[in-house]
Amino acid sequence: MYATAATTIRWLRMTQVKNCYKLHNCKCADDLRKNLLKLPISDYDEIQIEKEIENKQKIYHECVGENIFVE
Repeated sequence: MYATAATTIRWLRMTQVKNCYKLHNCKCADDLRKNLLKLPISDYDEIQIEKEIENKQKIYHECVGENIFVE
């Protein structure tokens, strides 16, 4: 699959994810980064990836304690 505008934006969002200040290896940040880097193979797959990103983002915000992605 070729890069699209959505995958490019997700790549830029991935670069903004920071680790927790308490932990050197933040599992919630790593999970969010992995989901942001997934490449969709179909339209249905892209919808599922976006839902996973939203769920991981909520977990990440609880872990970090601040909102980094303000949309």
